[in-house]
Amino acid sequence: MTIRLFTLLFLFSVSTSVFSQTNATSSTSANKSSAENASQDIYIKILWLDSNGIVQLNTNYIKTLTDQQRAALGYIATDVSSECNWDGVKKADGSNLKCRFLWALHLGYQCSDMHLSFLRKWFKEDTKVLERLQYCNKTESSAKIQDHFIEVKMLTTNDTIKILYSAVGEDLDKQKTWSWQEESTYSFTKTGIKQINRKNINGEYN
Repeated sequence: MTIRLFTLLFLFSVSTSVFSQTNATSSTSANKSSAENASQDIYIKILWLDSNGIVQLNTNYIKTLTDQQRAALGYIATDVSSECNWDGVKKADGSNLKCRFLWALHLGYQCSDMHLSFLRKWFKEDTKVLERLQYCNKTESSAKIQDHFIEVKMLTTNDTIKILYSAVGEDLDKQKTWSWQEESTYSFTKTGIKQINRKNINGEYN
């Protein structure tokens, strides 16, 4: 078994147990809320790996996302890969890297003008996010060093979006792997969005 497959399947089982705790908490919260607000108190699974390690997307729900939700998800997908491959022959400027998650969010190619201009528009008053967007890396799925999403969940209330995700990274040359879970929270209005909190729940980056 390759280190990539072993890592994904093993850490998938780990992240599933961690995120199941989130489900329990969310269910309790939902039971306490009124019926009309129940849907707002439940984390919606956006992306996950199936038992074969294949990325699955909640396409029906993704089609209903607001621009603010797309911005929050598009931001976390800027640095973590999800089936990223060149759309045809790689262009000289590397401008045709198609990542499945970003594509489903209708944000175009990885680090493209379409992708980054959308995020800059919505995060226009968040200087930290804007600074980070200056360094957008294009990482294809065949790269020897990269990060992968294992699972992504999102909760949306009247003016707040919270995202929980689990990810795994690998360096094939060094036979090194790492994993982590992260929670990020965003406040939003009709015209903009800001990241108000970001914390590591478990594990660490490379």
